[in-house]
Amino acid sequence: MNIFFSNSHIFWPSYWSLLPYFFIALLQGFIFWRYGLIAAVCSNIVMQIMPVMIPLFSSAAFEYQMTAYLFGVFILGMLVLGFTGLKKGKFIIFARNEEPAHIRRIKEQTRMQKELEIAKKVQLGLLPKEKPQRKGFDIAGVSYPALEVGGDYFDFIGLDNGNLGIAIGDVSGKGVPAAIYMTLTKGILQSHAEHDLSPKHVLSKVNSLMYRTIEKSWYVSMFYAVLEVETKKLRFSRAGHNPAIVFHTDGSEPQMLQPAGIGLGLEYGDIFTQTLVESEIQLTPGTTLVFYTDGFTEAMNADGEEFGEDRFLEILSTYKNGSAEGLLQHALTEINKFVDGFPQHDDMTMVVLKVQ
Repeated sequence: MNIFFSNSHIFWPSYWSLLPYFFIALLQGFIFWRYGLIAAVCSNIVMQIMPVMIPLFSSAAFEYQMTAYLFGVFILGMLVLGFTGLKKGKFIIFARNEEPAHIRRIKEQTRMQKELEIAKKVQLGLLPKEKPQRKGFDIAGVSYPALEVGGDYFDFIGLDNGNLGIAIGDVSGKGVPAAIYMTLTKGILQSHAEHDLSPKHVLSKVNSLMYRTIEKSWYVSMFYAVLEVETKKLRFSRAGHNPAIVFHTDGSEPQMLQPAGIGLGLEYGDIFTQTLVESEIQLTPGTTLVFYTDGFTEAMNADGEEFGEDRFLEILSTYKNGSAEGLLQHALTEINKFVDGFPQHDDMTMVVLKVQ
C-alpha cells in the first residue's frame, strides 16, 4: 500500500554509501602517517570544501561561480606551496633535552678538573716520597708542575752495594701527554738501571725502548748519574738535558757538567750511543751538586723578563753551604719573589746533592 508516494523508489544498501568514506579515511590515515598532523588537517579541509564547491560551479549565478573559482585557486596555490616546501624544505627533529647546553659544559669542565686533580695526585705519588739516606751525603729533590700535571721527572734508584742512581728529566711537551710519557720514562729507567752502574749503558737501553714507544714529535731530555757511596765518585751521562752545576769549597767558579748527548727518543740507537759520553767526577766534602730543569731559568714575570741563568747561579751560590733541603727552598722562594704570582709555562724540578 502506497500512501505518501505515487511511485516506488529503490534504496542502495547503507554499506555502499559508506564505502567512499572508508577509502577517504584510509587516505587521511596515510597522509597523517607519512606527512604529519598538519598535512592531514589540510587534506581534510580540502575534502570538506570540495563537496560545497561542486554546487557553486554548477550554479547559473556568476557570483557563485567566481566564489568557487577563487576557492579552487586558493586550494591549488596551497597545494603547490605545500609540495614545494616538502621538496625543498628541511625536516627539524626536536629532541627532548631538559638540561641547557651551558650547564652541560660546566659539568663537563668540572668533571675534567676533578680528573686532572686525581692525575696530579697520582703523578706526584710516583715521585720519591722520602729523601734517600746515604752516609756522608745530604740529598733532596722537588718538582712543581706548571699545570695540573707536568712532564718533569726526578728519581732516586737504589743500586747494588748501597750505590744510588740519580735521574732528572724533562718531556718536550706539557700537560697530560707529557705526564703520560714521564710515567713511561720512570718505568723504563727503573727496569734497566737496578743492576747497571754505567749511566751510558742505562740511557742507551732506555733510548732504544723510548724510540719505539713514543711519537716522533716528542722526546725526553735526561741527566742520569750513579753515585758510588764508598769511593765518593759520581759517574754521569747527559741526554740533551741541562748541565748539572758543581759548587766547590775553594771559591772557584761553578763547574758545569755537560758531556755530549742527544735527547731520548730522537734516534733509534747508533747515533745516540755514539754521541753519548759518560764522565766521572771525584766528590770532596763540602761539594754541592745541583740538577735542574729549565723551568727555573725560564721562569717569567709579568713584564716578560726571564729569571735567567745568571740570577739562578747567584741564588745558588749564596746558599751553597746550607742543607740540601734549605737550598731547594731558598731557590723556590727567590723564584716566587721574581715571578710575583705570574702564571708559569714550564715545570720546575731540582735535585740537590751535598757531600758532607
